[in-house]
Amino acid sequence: MKLFGIVYSLCFIICYIPQIMRLVQTKKSGDISISLFGLSVFGYISALIYVFAEIGYDIVLIINYSTCLIFCLVIIFLSMKYRKNL
Repeated sequence: MKLFGIVYSLCFIICYIPQIMRLVQTKKSGDISISLFGLSVFGYISALIYVFAEIGYDIVLIINYSTCLIFCLVIIFLSMKYRKNL
């Protein structure tokens, strides 16, 4: 079952990389939903709290949620940086 957890984590982590690369390359973020990533940040923080409080030290989940949290924050930062004033 640990293998499924690792695969799951890799998929979640990798799925953010193309969006970050596109933001950096195009420097355009008009079609990005910041609210989606803001809600994701709240979800990942909640998931980390849950893991530490209820599950304990599970390295796969901690790395997954922490990395995805950081990627969401990077996407929000880049989106706000490249957003044109409307």
